[in-house]
Amino acid sequence: MGLIVITPIPYGTVEPWWKAAFVCAVFAICIVALIESLKNPLKRLEGASVLLPMLALSLLAFLQTLSLGSRTEADLSVWNTISADPYQTRFFALQMLALTVLLALLYRYASTEGRVRVLVYTVLAIAVASAVFGIMRQTTQQETGFLLPLLKKNQGYGQFINKNHFAYLMEMAFGLGLGIILGGGVARERVMIYLALLFPVWTGLVLANSRGGILAMLAQVVVAVLLIISRGDYQLPRIAQSPMIRVVLLVVLIAGILFGTFWVGGDRLASNFENASAEIATTPTRAGASRNEIWRATLRMFAAHPIVWKNRRRTGSMRGRSGPV
Repeated sequence: MGLIVITPIPYGTVEPWWKAAFVCAVFAICIVALIESLKNPLKRLEGASVLLPMLALSLLAFLQTLSLGSRTEADLSVWNTISADPYQTRFFALQMLALTVLLALLYRYASTEGRVRVLVYTVLAIAVASAVFGIMRQTTQQETGFLLPLLKKNQGYGQFINKNHFAYLMEMAFGLGLGIILGGGVARERVMIYLALLFPVWTGLVLANSRGGILAMLAQVVVAVLLIISRGDYQLPRIAQSPMIRVVLLVVLIAGILFGTFWVGGDRLASNFENASAEIATTPTRAGASRNEIWRATLRMFAAHPIVWKNRRRTGSMRGRSGPV
């Protein structure tokens, strides 16, 4: 839990040194867990259907960094691998392996209701603190540096360099909060406390101006409302038992949330959504930088090489350029 708390603090885990520290910390905890497992042997592996694909992805990435012999470019001997960037590929493999190990540790040790609650409360606390920090930073920051020295004004949100990473944390916590409320994990007299905690999370998500985060939040709200009106253990008014009334209530609620979202987000959020179609349809000033072009190129690359990408150096029109292509 301590590792989960401190991981998102420095810039949302984008600095290479902090990623490396996270990987080393996970493997250190894994060593302690292996020693502990000698005393309490593991009877069966929990979550194998999730862990094995993650492990396979780590192995696939690592195999692409194995040397296939050496080649010479510009009188220098270079690392000849399938990957065009073997160092970063191997770093990715280590990160994915660390995340797999961390999830395996959670499956093993967060095995009781009480420990799962601690995990949920930890994520909610991190999200609330990040949201409050982000709102304070947006309203008061005037120059570079806001507790963390590299935070620039109008860049990212909260402690995150990338606003979409902040939005991902907010929507994850928002969904957890709705889930424990609707799942009966909160006493009725404490529901308003949890809703009050979710309010800064929702506010931070809206102010972060992330289109994907807001759409994900709306999807969570729709699912939550459908659960409320479909489950029999919620004492709904008699008039709300009609399917037509339920649909009307759902539409009204979504409309109210949309209105509140755009009211809080203001013109900045509205213009961001208006620019979405233009970003997809129009051609940018730099060739190959529009979303349409990137998506098409990605599909073509995957169709040609669905498993691995062979790193070859082009000749002909590319001759004369330095470095691998």
